[in-house]
This record gives sequence, C-alpha cells and structure tokens, in this order.
Amino acid sequence: MTRIPYLIRVQSTYWFRRSVPPELRGLIIGQRGKAITEWRYSLGVKALEEAKRLLPAHVAHSNDAIDRARAQLTGGAVPKADPAVAFNPDAERRAQDAVDEMERLSLEWADMAADAAAEQEARAEADPMFAAQLALRGAAAKLDRDREDLRLARDLRAEAAKAAQIDIMTLFDRYAAQPGRSPRTIAQWRVYLEKLVAFTGLTDASRLTPQHIRDWRNHLRDEATHRGKRLSAKTINHSYLASVRVVLGWGADDGLIPSNPAAGVKPVQLPKVTELRSRVLEDDEAKVILSASLAGKQGREADHFTDAKRWVPWLLCYSGARVNEVTQLRKEDVQITGGVPVMLITPDAGTVKTKEARRVPLHSDLIAQGFLAFVAASPDGPLFYDPAKRRKAGALNSQARKQGTKLAEWVRSLGVTVPQPNHAWRHRFVTLAQRHEMSERASMAIVGHSPGKQHQRYGDNELPVLVRELEKIPAFKLTAP
Repeated sequence: MTRIPYLIRVQSTYWFRRSVPPELRGLIIGQRGKAITEWRYSLGVKALEEAKRLLPAHVAHSNDAIDRARAQLTGGAVPKADPAVAFNPDAERRAQDAVDEMERLSLEWADMAADAAAEQEARAEADPMFAAQLALRGAAAKLDRDREDLRLARDLRAEAAKAAQIDIMTLFDRYAAQPGRSPRTIAQWRVYLEKLVAFTGLTDASRLTPQHIRDWRNHLRDEATHRGKRLSAKTINHSYLASVRVVLGWGADDGLIPSNPAAGVKPVQLPKVTELRSRVLEDDEAKVILSASLAGKQGREADHFTDAKRWVPWLLCYSGARVNEVTQLRKEDVQITGGVPVMLITPDAGTVKTKEARRVPLHSDLIAQGFLAFVAASPDGPLFYDPAKRRKAGALNSQARKQGTKLAEWVRSLGVTVPQPNHAWRHRFVTLAQRHEMSERASMAIVGHSPGKQHQRYGDNELPVLVRELEKIPAFKLTAP
C-alpha cells in the first residue's frame, strides 16, 4: 500500500509528521517557545478516511510556517495577518469552497496513488523480476517505517516517563503536608522512607517495583539491626513496611505514581518469640514499684524525675493509661469537673493514640495521698518535665517519652523483670477490672480502648458512673492488713 505523505500510524492512531527543511531549522518556533525540527502530533483518529480528511489543514498550516520562515531567511516581507472583519456569508462560503477544494484534491491525489499502486501490482503479476524488486522495496520501506514508528513510540514513552517522575522524598513531603498528619509519625516515617531510598538507590518513586520492596523487606528481616539487635517482625511490618505502603498508596490514589508497588508485598513471617512469663504486673511486683516510689529523691536526679517516680506509677495503677499520656500531663490537665477530680488526657498535651481526648476520674487513694496538693503547688506547664531543658525545638513530646523510658529503666533496676514495665500497668488495670467486676464499658473508657461493638459506641460515659466503677478497685495497701 502506498504511504500518504506526512501521515503515520502509531499503534492504532494516525499522526501528522513533517520535517522542517534543514535550511529553515531554528526559524520555526513551536508552541512551547522553542525551535522545532519537525511537526509531530496526534490527529486523534483511528480511521484512515478521517485522517485523510484532516490532513490538508495540517499541511496548509505547516506550509504557511515554512513560507514565513523562508521569507524571513531571504529577507522578504512576512505577510501580515488580515485584520478582523465582520461576519460575511459570501466570505464564509468562499472559505468553505477552499476547504472543500483542498479535500477534493487530497482525495484525488489519494486515488491517483491507488491507481499507481494497481498498475504496479498488474506489472508485478506479469514480470516476476519486477515483482521481486517491488516486494524487496516494500519490505525495506516497511522496515524503515517500523523502525521510525518504534523510535517515535520509544520517544513518547520516554517523554511520558520523564513527565511522570516524582522524587520519593518529594512524594513523602506532599503526603506529610496534608492536614491532620501526626508530627511524631511524620518524623518517624521520614527515616523509614530515607532508608528505602538508601537501600534501593532509587529516587524516582515511579520506578519502584514490588521486587524492590521485597528485597528491602528481606534485607530488614535478614540483615538490618537497630542498636545491635535484629529487627522484630512487628517493627518491620508495622513501622517500615506500613509507612512505605501508606505513602506510596496515597501517591497512587492521587495519581502521582502509576501504582503502589508495596500493595501486594506480604509481611514478614517470623517464629513467635517465646514468652517465659505474663505481661501483667503481679501484686508483689506492683508493691515493689509503689513502695520505691515513696523513697524520695535519689542522688543527683532531676526534681521532675523524682516527681515522675512518685506519681506516675500510681496514676498508671489506677487508670491503666499509656505511660506517655501520663508523663505529658500539664497542670491544667488536672481538673475538677462536676465535682469530680479528673485528669484530662488530650492531644493538646502530646500524643494520644486514639487522637481523642478523654477524662479519667482520679481514684480516691490518689486524692488521699495528696496528688491534688502536688498539682496545686506545681508551676504552670508540664508536671513531669521542664520544657526549658528541651535540647531540640522540633523534638515534639520527646521529653515526655524520655521520662517514660527512664521510668522503665528505674523499674528494672528494682529487680522487676516484667516485659514492658510501663505497659504492664495497663495489663494489670484490666486484670483488676475483671477481678473486681468493673463494667467492661467503664474499663474501656478509662484505659482509652476504642469500642469494638456498635452498641458501645452510643451514649456517653458519665463521670459519676466511671467513678462508681473505678472505686470498685480497692486502694493498694503497701503493708499487710
């Protein structure tokens, strides 16, 4: 089949393609304001007849550009555009006649080309040598066209890929900039994304594949360490992989990358760690810790740490709160609400896992021990750390977390071997709630567990009811009755 000039087919769509004459290159400017060496763009149609109908207008447009460039090259005058005129039916008719004539000539030319092809085919039937030459020329021409189409398709894919590139850390920054992100989570996840970049050596998020993520997962499982220890399956799955899966998933959902390469990567499966004892503080262990809390200041320890040792274990004992929820308490968070002394656990003070504030009544034994008097005598601000001693301005809530870490080390120094000594109070509170028949709803409300049943999500947890249920847990006696 004879090829129509300036018309090419890329996959199933017809394109207009015409080279700028070599002597005029540098004089014809494209839509992006740069000199072009060819016109190349899709006609947006798949039918040959439709492409032939559209072709003359594009040929005329490129002819006009060539004429202007040639006039500029030879120093001739560049014709000026006609001034705008009012609508004229006769002018419109003449313009349409011109378009129709161009279309007629184009179709006539196509018919002539088809006739010539038919003549060649007839001659080929009568002359085997000519047929062989014709077939050879046709094969060579097709090969040239295929090569050109392949190059064009490759160029288009390269341009599309370049346009789709987005730096992994730039993608993360865009994710982090969305409202409602936790500053602490963002700070942690940034480290995980940076480790992924360092391991893969890739910066373009669109080039990440599931195999890259699997290789990284296996590296974390088999080789990576933190402070000399191998990473646990929980750390790999819920920290490293989870952060990457969420960020890349957000990028794919927003159309910034083609897909989420971490979506189908399975989590690490490691043998369960053998536990030789319960995670709950036993009564005698609680007694050791609470007795030591009354010892006062030891050596040169900071006053805020002495206060934390004195009160945080007791607050955990009677609330089952998370340790950071208590170590970040401020003076203003201890309140009297409706005649009930409470501690307000709020995201205003720092990190709260559920991102929801809750009021927890203070057990009567805390009041008897003088906790309200301690709060009243404290300066405004955090009760258990001094913000003025913060080393880094951006270290959000780090002091509260560090106090929790120091408390855990102190508990271990007492000979208490329970895993996660701060979190063990949380397990103990739930155990005591069951032992003394506290209502499940009240227990969940006090410790800050999200309701699991639809019915539990209705209504409000009234403070008098929570006080009634909390007081079912008797005051902890350090000496035998």
